[in-house]
Amino acid sequence: MLRYKKILLPYDGSEHAKNALSHAVDLARDSGAELYVASICNMVAVMSNFDQVSIAEGHLTTQLSEDLEKQSRHDLAEAKSMIPKEIHTEELFEIGSPGPVLLTMAEKYHCDLIVMGSRGLGPLKGIFMGSVSSYLVSRSKCPVLIVK
Repeated sequence: MLRYKKILLPYDGSEHAKNALSHAVDLARDSGAELYVASICNMVAVMSNFDQVSIAEGHLTTQLSEDLEKQSRHDLAEAKSMIPKEIHTEELFEIGSPGPVLLTMAEKYHCDLIVMGSRGLGPLKGIFMGSVSSYLVSRSKCPVLIVK
């Protein structure tokens, strides 16, 4: 059996992400791996839904940004609460485009596996979509496990 040392888990609170978390926990426990739980706040995707509204005027942008960050941090706390204490876990939060940010995280933390759900909650509520998993599968330097 392969022994993973560092596993990256993108997490957005969706059912697919929860299933991926369960797999990542089992793999981390079996391998003695560290688990990096990542939440990426994709402001660009959310802002593109407001193309008919002037978002340059501050309040909407500021409030939306605060709400998205709050949700991302909530997702991280939720994930951490479902991970057994004996598994070393690190929480990662970034703002940006999920695919490229996750690849950068995987390289920065020397992850040897990415475990993620096949779909997320969509651009308004979540951060990961099927296109992100496809992006990672085609560009990642380490294996990617897609969980349904």
